[in-house]
Amino acid sequence: MSIRQREWEARLRLQAFQVEEVRRQVGDIELMIADFRNRQKELETAIDYEEERAGIRDLKDVRYPLAAKEMRKRHANLGSSIADLQQQLEVAMERVRTEEAELERIREAAAREGVDAPMVPGMAPGMHPTL
Repeated sequence: MSIRQREWEARLRLQAFQVEEVRRQVGDIELMIADFRNRQKELETAIDYEEERAGIRDLKDVRYPLAAKEMRKRHANLGSSIADLQQQLEVAMERVRTEEAELERIREAAAREGVDAPMVPGMAPGMHPTL
């Protein structure tokens, strides 16, 4: 194997690693969003229980349960966090597309040089998946 071929293969492996790393980040963000949404649902159930137990659903009522007020704040904070994570997810998904395009560009250049490209898990040659 020539030095040039090894250089191409190293470059391809590095780019494939970068693609996989960004895909992992997308998955992590998606898991956090799902977890936060589940926590919000749990809080909604707990808020309903507290309001029903107290017999007061009006937030302006001075007798409104303090526990329900605090849970509402946590619920709102989770909503803000979800919105922030959604923005991060969009950026990460765009980065995946960019890294995949770069991998394909390197693959094509390597092929012109006569170098076989190592496979990226879950990606067939010439395939360009998007999330």
